[in-house]
Amino acid sequence: MNKVWKVIKSVEHPNMHESVELLLKKNYIVSHWIRDIAKKTKTDISKIKFPVELIRVKVSDLGITAPTTLGEIYKLLDKNDLKPLDPLIAINVRFHYDEQAKGEWLRMAVPFDSMIDSDGIPHLPKLGQGLNLLFIETYWSYPGAIFHPHNDFVVQKK
Repeated sequence: MNKVWKVIKSVEHPNMHESVELLLKKNYIVSHWIRDIAKKTKTDISKIKFPVELIRVKVSDLGITAPTTLGEIYKLLDKNDLKPLDPLIAINVRFHYDEQAKGEWLRMAVPFDSMIDSDGIPHLPKLGQGLNLLFIETYWSYPGAIFHPHNDFVVQKK
């Protein structure tokens, strides 16, 4: 379960808004929620220890066999020496995953309340591929949000 999936050695821009602008310039499809969140989310890049080793985890890898909450998933990540990603890293994963399979949606685990839109709604980013396009969109991020055993998350080691 703790096999390294991708390694982020650095980010091109030290803030999320500039990263999102670069995603748009490179023709990734960036949701309006991601754009909104990026304008107001601050990241202290000095607190990110590079390289960041990303781990891809299925909810079922955590021992979950039925739909469960994001709060429970995060507790199990912690018990398995895994943790959510800094939001800046989560956004930048899109630059490193162009070989994504059609129809796949991959969620980036980020700390609760670290990516809040202008309406006050917390989100976590998710990467998708469809219509021969690469997307970065969002999903709700609150402890009671429901996920299924087949859902994949990207996290990092503690």
